[in-house]
Amino acid sequence: SFLAGVAPVSDGSDETGNGFYNALVGGEYGGASLAPGQKRKPLGATKPGADASSSANASPSGAATPSLFVSLVDSVSGQILHRVSHAHALASDLTEGAESMTRVPVVISENWVVYTFFNQRTRRTDVGVLTLHEGMIDKNGITAFSAPEQELSFSSLESAKPIVLSKAYGIAKAITALGVTTTKAGISSKQFLFATANDQVISIDRRFLDPRRPNGELKESEKMEGLMRYAPILPINPLRTPSHVYEVSSVQSISSASANVESQSLVIAYGGPDVFFTRLAPSKAFDLLPDDFNRGLLSAVVVGLIIGLNVIQRMNKKKMVTTVWS
Repeated sequence: SFLAGVAPVSDGSDETGNGFYNALVGGEYGGASLAPGQKRKPLGATKPGADASSSANASPSGAATPSLFVSLVDSVSGQILHRVSHAHALASDLTEGAESMTRVPVVISENWVVYTFFNQRTRRTDVGVLTLHEGMIDKNGITAFSAPEQELSFSSLESAKPIVLSKAYGIAKAITALGVTTTKAGISSKQFLFATANDQVISIDRRFLDPRRPNGELKESEKMEGLMRYAPILPINPLRTPSHVYEVSSVQSISSASANVESQSLVIAYGGPDVFFTRLAPSKAFDLLPDDFNRGLLSAVVVGLIIGLNVIQRMNKKKMVTTVWS
């Protein structure tokens, strides 16, 4: 099990003014490689006559200082499995100023972590996606005669850290809450739900958020797997808007539960003056009869088959008696 920790940081806070913060960011304290024989500069050390605060806030590479950190923490061992930072991040574009960075929508589904934030530089909402995987398998690792060795048990203290894949997308709406569909057995495909600032609840298929979407042309194996070519902007399909024409004001949370059938997922959006409830079918209603199904015709066919079977049985029995007496 793991936790997704979202830590927004404002540019003028105390955390950005010390060397430890810059060490996490990278640059001359963390990620930069040193030349042979070059000594690493101690944390907090400045040149003679230089201002320590200005030296700490300045980025050696000229890059913008990150204002949002997302950390995946193993809840058993306490290890940080993965850490990603974003610059120019605000919680939403509804308020101005760095102090508005107080809440970032995030949702965890299986090995997926999805979060959103407003990018102040591009003036749009960005969607970050992280997926955790146990490891890579060679392209010839699975054949008819061989299979990779897999451990049936997992230990946070002994097993290797998972491999984390990440990708970022843009969406044309400001997001206030995130959710994901849940089904009875988890066979149906997943849909991520987004509550927008214009009082709508939209859904996006998980395949559009897959971080494995290639940037170039798709290979034949990728087409067979169902992957799509990477596109920086997520499409909003009006046909996949569960709220339809209804306005759902100030949604703060989206929850889902499984129904009695696998194809259905029950979704509720709440947190503001409105409460919205609906039923979704992420993989369509493959285990339900459609509303326009002709039940009368089906009943007539079944009754006809039963009558025909009885008539044939009587005819066969009569023929057998006639054959024996003859």
